[in-house]
Amino acid sequence: MRKLFSALVSAVVLFCAAYAAELDPLLRDGAGELWKMSGESVVRAVPDTFTWMDQAHSRLRFNARTSRKILSLFGKNVQEAIFDFRGGRVVSLSVSVYNRGDAGNIGKKPFEKMLEELREQIQNVAGAKLRPMSQNATVSGSRLRSLVWKTGRSDIVLRWSLSRNLPEYIAVDFYPPGRAPRSLKDGIKTTVGSSELEAKVKTDADGSRYMLIPMVDQGAKGYCVAATVERVLRYYGSNLDQHVIAKLAESDADRGTSINKLVDVLESNQNKLGIRFKQLYRYELDNFNDLKKVIKDYNSIARRRDQKKIDLDDYLFVVGRSRYLDFGSLMKALDFNIFREVRMQESRDCREFFETVRENIDNGVPLCWSTFIIPGVGDTNSSEFGMHMRIITGYNDKTGEIIFSDSWGAGHEKKSLKNEDAWSITVNLVSLEPRRK
Repeated sequence: MRKLFSALVSAVVLFCAAYAAELDPLLRDGAGELWKMSGESVVRAVPDTFTWMDQAHSRLRFNARTSRKILSLFGKNVQEAIFDFRGGRVVSLSVSVYNRGDAGNIGKKPFEKMLEELREQIQNVAGAKLRPMSQNATVSGSRLRSLVWKTGRSDIVLRWSLSRNLPEYIAVDFYPPGRAPRSLKDGIKTTVGSSELEAKVKTDADGSRYMLIPMVDQGAKGYCVAATVERVLRYYGSNLDQHVIAKLAESDADRGTSINKLVDVLESNQNKLGIRFKQLYRYELDNFNDLKKVIKDYNSIARRRDQKKIDLDDYLFVVGRSRYLDFGSLMKALDFNIFREVRMQESRDCREFFETVRENIDNGVPLCWSTFIIPGVGDTNSSEFGMHMRIITGYNDKTGEIIFSDSWGAGHEKKSLKNEDAWSITVNLVSLEPRRK
């Protein structure tokens, strides 16, 4: 029995070791050797841990919610780690030790304890005599904080945010010597000028005109809006990540982000972020009367096609003295072919929508595109109705398609959808342009 118990313990230890990995060995000597590593060498050094976020192999990612492995930094379990590459070599490593979206809420005291322990660990790496620089920024009333150590072998940035006693994130970023943003404010501001954008547009032989936008994987959480905005801002040279954006827009990991809240944040922080915000289109479906008109038009087409009509009363329910609409069930019940014909009746708006898409893409400006999620439409693999934000990155007039990207990692950089289908699921269209010329 004792031998059996000992064998079981050994097996458990081996199992845990096989499914645990550390970043610390890559960061010895202040990450001096890290900046010589390729993506393949990182994968070999930490096997079965990272996956490519894009087909261009420019970003490697680990996420605790989607990985079978446990990854640690300075003895702390990591929620997310991203290597960025340029010219085949590492140019930065960003490690999320805690973020509310992936790890859920924690108390102020454990958050502060984790933060202090990380500060001490980084100080040990940097050396006792090297004092960090404090950098802070305020965006939309939220205080963002950081400490920066410049060791001569690497720049190390400890970032965190805690407001109203609600912990949001703790991250540790590593850069080659002298490559960290000069300040936290500089890091979140765009650096690419509008005059540089047209050169980013690609034209393929099949007629596709598009841009390749840095990939961000929102993971299993409802951060499609935050991830979309991060991707566009990174395209313009900002380092603002989805966890900061989620904090500013008060995102919820399960329920997602309010588009109205995001619009308020972007509009009120255009100068700080170095962008110009423009709302280009919004589907007017704001009240019950708007919806009644849509259903009236839908039923008119359904009657001509001898198909089932929609009775709004079937989707209303009463709580106390108030009536509520089960909008999700209603939209899921619609026949998409009929709904598409309803939307195509808005011929002027539809024409202006695609003219706006072409103009922005030709200028190198990607578009934040909020859509309905309708089962079977647009490569979502969803069986339920919902809302989603993705990026319009191009168009193809030969095939009559828009080109778009979802923030779901490799394989989702460049997808297409027929113009009529794209228009039919459109809810909002927003542009974020750099302020720099």
